[in-house]
Amino acid sequence: MQKFTTPYFKLISVFVIVLSLFAISCKKDKNEDTPEPTKKELLSNSWKITDIQTAEGISVISLPVPQIECFKDNIFTMKADDNFIIDESDVVCDDSYASTGTWALIENETKIQFTPASGDAFTITIISVDKTTLKVSYPLTAGSFSGTYTITLQKI
Repeated sequence: MQKFTTPYFKLISVFVIVLSLFAISCKKDKNEDTPEPTKKELLSNSWKITDIQTAEGISVISLPVPQIECFKDNIFTMKADDNFIIDESDVVCDDSYASTGTWALIENETKIQFTPASGDAFTITIISVDKTTLKVSYPLTAGSFSGTYTITLQKI
């Protein structure tokens, strides 16, 4: 039986070991392969309100105000094809908020403009968005509840 002790065999063995170590150490992390979602991809979901706060940080979500009661169970769906749907859910508002139309990110993706199929367009400011939570601000300029409100929504 022939022994493999030639200098070439030793060189090949070392080369194979070094190549194997190099291949193992160069394996990419899976996180590097998956790009972070864009703001539009994060927004393209169905959302439900979990909190409404005044500019002073006071939560009003639990107040027995008819507008809040009917608004807080609505489902807001922003689709990737730039369409939106607001579904009234169980508590229907007198002057329904149910609506369809288009939405677009504007002003360097810091605001969302909604253009309903009927009615006036309106714009909200994005405070933050991630895979589960959307936080926006919206100014109310009419009625006894005038002011800027922070609305927190959870992905459903």
